[in-house]
Amino acid sequence: MGSRPDFLYIGTSKAGSTWLFKALSWHPQIYVYPGKNLGFFSTRFEKGWDWYVSNFDPEPQHRSVGEVSHSYLVSERAPARIRELLPSIKMIACLRDPVQRTFSDYLDRVKNGELHGTFEEELERSPALINRSRYGTQLSRYLELFDRKQLHIVCFDELVAGPTQFAAGIFEFLGVDPLPIPEKLRGKILPAGTPRSRSVANGAKMLSKLTKRFGLNALRGRVKTSPTIRNILYRPYGEGRPTIHPTTEARLRGLFAEEVRLLDSAAGTDFAGLWGYPRAVTAANVACNDPTVGVSAEPRECPTS
Repeated sequence: MGSRPDFLYIGTSKAGSTWLFKALSWHPQIYVYPGKNLGFFSTRFEKGWDWYVSNFDPEPQHRSVGEVSHSYLVSERAPARIRELLPSIKMIACLRDPVQRTFSDYLDRVKNGELHGTFEEELERSPALINRSRYGTQLSRYLELFDRKQLHIVCFDELVAGPTQFAAGIFEFLGVDPLPIPEKLRGKILPAGTPRSRSVANGAKMLSKLTKRFGLNALRGRVKTSPTIRNILYRPYGEGRPTIHPTTEARLRGLFAEEVRLLDSAAGTDFAGLWGYPRAVTAANVACNDPTVGVSAEPRECPTS
């Protein structure tokens, strides 16, 4: 019959989800579905509840059970479906400056052979690049249905600055022992890069699609998140990593400014302050920046650099 999960990583993509998957899988008291993007609440809901819970096979030592599917944050249907079937679920969302996330997504899709044009061309042709970075709209859908305390909203910048402290916050939220993460998790898991051989990378992509078609999602997830496999297929950019043209960056920051304000207003965070966007004046971000203001009744997570 399987087991009900008690936590979900809902998103976003290109914001440390592979690192988080590895850290959660490593912890001896946490059971994670052995592959990212099970996607039941977003793209596989028709398979039914029994199919979903059959994917979880925890052992007695596991005090927390969950999965990592960054498609849940962007999905319009996922929040209501989760609320219906898992009303008490804990959820983790890790966010990244929306401009940087959008560009990282673009580079990843170029690397995988999905996109071929310039960043500016693909912004016009591929609306999903921008839509996945509309955090205010996305998280508002969850906060309309769930108590704020059920969402642990953190920042990619915090992961980069201090993975040990970042992991400790996740473990505390899930109610497991705050074990120090191993050395292998204190650096980048899947750095951006370019194919060593386009033909070999394309062949690997076709094999990945075949495993998905035949329902081998756990195997597919293990392979996709394997640093060894990724290092064989791709070469890190190093100093030659592409950058965003300043004009394009300024245009995107203007586009995302309202989304960041909506995010902070809805969630009581201060991502605008961290990422350098205009702040919305709310009691939450006043409290974040004024040590004399008392703790509010709702959770306040005030990102710091």
